[in-house]
Amino acid sequence: MMERTRKDPYKIVSIIYNHIMKTIGYHEWGKFITSLKEFYAPEAKTFLEIAAGSGKLSNYLGKVFPQIILSDISLSMISQSDKSFNRVCADMKLLPFKTKFDFIYSSFDSINYLMNETNLYDYFSEINNILSENGIFTFDAALENNSIKNARRLNRKGKFKNILFAQNSVYDADKKIHFNKFKLKLENGEIFEEVHSQKIFDFNIYFEISKRAGLSVIACYDAFTFEDANKDSERIQFIMKRNNA
Repeated sequence: MMERTRKDPYKIVSIIYNHIMKTIGYHEWGKFITSLKEFYAPEAKTFLEIAAGSGKLSNYLGKVFPQIILSDISLSMISQSDKSFNRVCADMKLLPFKTKFDFIYSSFDSINYLMNETNLYDYFSEINNILSENGIFTFDAALENNSIKNARRLNRKGKFKNILFAQNSVYDADKKIHFNKFKLKLENGEIFEEVHSQKIFDFNIYFEISKRAGLSVIACYDAFTFEDANKDSERIQFIMKRNNA
């Protein structure tokens, strides 16, 4: 596994991540991404997952996407993924790849971890650099209605392997930032805290910034459907290609 960064924003949460995400339908999520690949990039041969986390989604997609490469900024997270995958620890804004990919995807509103429009532009520019001529890039993003409707639902406490944890979810509507604050108490009594911040961009920003970075939006759906999304959607799925494709 190649490491390209020392940052690790999930160092603490990685301990309980798979536990708190155990109800996620990775199989169904994988089927949706596979359907996007089959429709928009049926001839794709090279695959990259960005913000792959602990690799749970890849466990499904790796069966249908040959020689997939996984990347994530958190070494603690990606180290938990299946060692049979090619894995790279890297910031999505500073991708180290020299090769081109036919199908690049990211899931779980990972793009919302980019905290400003400059970061968003840098990310899209990196994608443009490594996307093949006819390649497809797809990702989901959370909009404001998702935070408004679901913030309180993420407030929870629990226990995992003698580790006590609490999650406090708060949406700041003025700053348009969704905070998830985690506190863990280990078996030896040590207490750790970690705050995850996600920027909730306006719907049109994705179109504007991606175009500046050399990408074109060819479709934008309500997540997990093929219905057109809009500014009132909760989670949206983008499909993009290079402008010159």
